[in-house]
Amino acid sequence: MDRSELRQIPLTALFAALGVVFPPVFHIFGLGSTFLPMFLPVMLGSMLLSWKFALVLGIFPPVTSWLLTGMPPLVPPILPLMIIELTTAALTISLLHEHLHWPVWLTLIIAIFIDRLILFFMVTLVARWMALDPAVFSVAMVAAGFPGIILQLLVVPLAVKLIMSKFPTLVKG
Repeated sequence: MDRSELRQIPLTALFAALGVVFPPVFHIFGLGSTFLPMFLPVMLGSMLLSWKFALVLGIFPPVTSWLLTGMPPLVPPILPLMIIELTTAALTISLLHEHLHWPVWLTLIIAIFIDRLILFFMVTLVARWMALDPAVFSVAMVAAGFPGIILQLLVVPLAVKLIMSKFPTLVKG
């Protein structure tokens, strides 16, 4: 393991911890799942981490949060959906931004689009399994996250810019 990989371990831990802490804080203020609070630290961290650490960042927060708080719930199957969503977003962001050096905005928009597309198809399958109307349920689940998407588009690029301007050698070492 080289020096830049060693520096990613505490960063991964920091963003994973924020991914566990943010949701209960958002829920206290009634902002809950609408603002997708677990996505913020996962997406931000993935902008700075290699794909291996981004993968960990996509899996660790929802599983840890579930173990500590019971949220996101296992039934209905929100936890598995979130693991798939967060892992897909984290890997997409890391591969496009950190490895291919795509701009933050473009990377974020593509990751959000892929995430929402995967969510739509997964919820369609789950809705059918649960005997719900797949079209209505899928569209409703995707649309419910729009305030969170706006928050991601506002916070993540600004936070990446701030972190990289204040700590330019944080990841690159």
